[in-house]
This record gives sequence, C-alpha cells and structure tokens, in this order.
Amino acid sequence: MKETHRVFNAARGHLKGEAMLYWRIFFGVAALNNLIIGGLMLFGADQAAARIGVNGPAAGYIVGFGGLLVAIFGVAYALVAYRPLPNRNLVAIGALGKACAVALASWHALAGHISQSAYQLAMGDLIFVLIFCVFLAQTRNAAGATP
Repeated sequence: MKETHRVFNAARGHLKGEAMLYWRIFFGVAALNNLIIGGLMLFGADQAAARIGVNGPAAGYIVGFGGLLVAIFGVAYALVAYRPLPNRNLVAIGALGKACAVALASWHALAGHISQSAYQLAMGDLIFVLIFCVFLAQTRNAAGATP
C-alpha cells in the first residue's frame, strides 16, 4: 500500500517516481512510432500510396503530406517524453488528432473508400487514444501540468 502511495496519489492526482518514468518511456515509444511511420510515408510516398490503395497523380503528395503531419506529431510526443507535465496539452491535441483519424478511417471503411489494410493501420491509433486519456486523467491535478 505504501509503495502505491509513493508512485501515484489518486486523491491528489500527483505522479511521482516510477510512474512518471513509465510515461516518459511510453511517450518516447509513441514519438518513435510516429517518426518512423511518418518518415516512411513522407520519403516513400509513392510506395506507401500503392500499398494502401491510394492512386492517381496526386497519390504521392497526399500520402507524403499525411506522413509529414504524422511525423510532426512524433516531435510533439518527443517533447512530452522530455517534459511530460509542462507539455501535457500536446497529449490532448494528440488524442484529438488520433481519435479524429480513427473516426475518419471508420467512415471511409464503411463507405468502401479505403482498403482493409489502411483501416487496420488507423485502428492502431485507438489504443494510443485510450492510453493518452489515462495519462490526461492521471495528471489532471499534477503540479506543473498544463491545463
């Protein structure tokens, strides 16, 4: 019981020690995930477009632009990994972006506009949304956290 109190005091919303270390590692992994996927989409736009079924003259641009946005979010998650509480607001924006990506992919999948593989790729963001929400809830009242 004492160990749990040391790591996270739920009544006050304070994260300490190991708990914050785990969040920093998680956001570091999230940053790497976005930077790698975004980089692959940006620098291999034509190949990525063909792989997910996007075609036409602007396919490379569309996928490359999406990759650029994914990579920029990766930079934001790296900032959160570096200083979680002062950069907490970036997690809220990230959760919103990922939730919107899931909703958009779901709508296009139901309409038959995107391939099953593109839809499955987008559904991975749903896991990140849920974990981001846990972080936001746990750090809601933490000292030094952005609103």
